[in-house]
Amino acid sequence: MCRSVFVYSQHFLKDSIFQVEIKRLRDFSARVEQQHIKNCHAAIALDDIPDEFKDPLMDTLMTDPVLLPSGVVMDHAVITRHLLNSNTDPFNRQALSVDMLVPEPELKQRIEQWLKEKTDTKQ
Repeated sequence: MCRSVFVYSQHFLKDSIFQVEIKRLRDFSARVEQQHIKNCHAAIALDDIPDEFKDPLMDTLMTDPVLLPSGVVMDHAVITRHLLNSNTDPFNRQALSVDMLVPEPELKQRIEQWLKEKTDTKQ
């Protein structure tokens, strides 16, 4: 009798934990879907990004533009990710390190202003 109660309680516990995990997975899936919808709306709203605001490697809106020694402006996150694989400028293959990147605060401010105007007109 004790053994059967123990086995039953183990199954019940497993089932209840399983149900909690299923609920967590469904909630997570719903949040992912909501974020995907938001991202799609944002992509539609930003389909006319000026070329000077786009990263030349990824063709995405730059959020933190930096100037490379080669004269090319790129997003800091994109070039940093590139430098994890290769310590070269992706446009001329010259040696490049993070400390050689020069921030472009004026361009960053113009991008932020453009983005603010886009989001204000969308609302």
